[in-house]
Amino acid sequence: MSERPVRLGLIGCGDVAFERHLPTIAASADVRLIATCDRDQERAARAALESGTAVATTAAAEVFGNPAIDAVIIATSPWVTPDLTIAALRAGKDVLCEKPMALSLAKAAEVREAEAASGRIVQVGFVLRHGPLFSTLRRWIAEDRLGAPLSFRISIFDEIWDPVGAPEHYARIMATLEHGAPCVHDGAHTMDHLHYLTGSHATRLVSWGQKTRPEFPRANYNLAVIGFANGDTARVEIGWFMPDFPAGEWNIVGPKGIATFCLHERSVTLRSECGEETVALDEDWIPSCFRYQLAAFVEAVRSRVPPQAGVSAGLTSLALCQAFERGMDVPFHAIDVTYERDA
Repeated sequence: MSERPVRLGLIGCGDVAFERHLPTIAASADVRLIATCDRDQERAARAALESGTAVATTAAAEVFGNPAIDAVIIATSPWVTPDLTIAALRAGKDVLCEKPMALSLAKAAEVREAEAASGRIVQVGFVLRHGPLFSTLRRWIAEDRLGAPLSFRISIFDEIWDPVGAPEHYARIMATLEHGAPCVHDGAHTMDHLHYLTGSHATRLVSWGQKTRPEFPRANYNLAVIGFANGDTARVEIGWFMPDFPAGEWNIVGPKGIATFCLHERSVTLRSECGEETVALDEDWIPSCFRYQLAAFVEAVRSRVPPQAGVSAGLTSLALCQAFERGMDVPFHAIDVTYERDA
């Protein structure tokens, strides 16, 4: 493909589309939005209006069948994403789909098969791994700046509980919980981070779950301890639907030092026997991640080289997320992690 802008369709016009994808697309000279699609005609039309160039539709098939579109961004709920991804691939479109790419390994495997049969590309939206901060953490680990084995300490709290003040958000998160615990949804990023940074596969996991309110369909507080084949360990804590949040934590502790990721300061810091080193961004972290993610997708589409955050990464993350959720039903017993390739 030439260096002309990659022509995009956007499927799913929810919050992530309006807050992240549309501004990122608008700021890039490498892409041009051709069409927006959502089941809600008003949302699709508003997204098209904000882009200034796109046409709106409620039919994904119209986007997939449009010969003027090279690739699609699928920003939908994960219980509908895989079927849309498969349809896009069969129509000859490259795909950037939001994480998790599916809610079952069997469905994710169908996406992989459709990708292979179509000759197109799927990039999974592990947006937070993109950019210099996680690249720096990975480099420090590769350079043995922290030593080995490593202990990851990750604590994430999100999705405030406010049914009166934010009823639409409350309804959306309740619907999401019907389809999986926070460790499946938010955990997709974290499990991808762990595989990306350790360079290893998880082998053992112990997890617990807690409902803080009886009406929640699943445990909204999830905790796991994970062991990896290379000897690394991780303690992962994910909480949704709290009235307020404690401070999060993101540390990597090794025998030679500690690396800390600080979201609010947009930086990563290494403290070791050799002193202290900090890499900081001069811009907001999450918008920068979306920019780097889109650039990676454009490069994959143009070069036809599979993206680093592809279907294999999606399957690996999903396997660990499912083990996390499954383990909450067998407390105090470690379970083996089964990957799709072993099933």
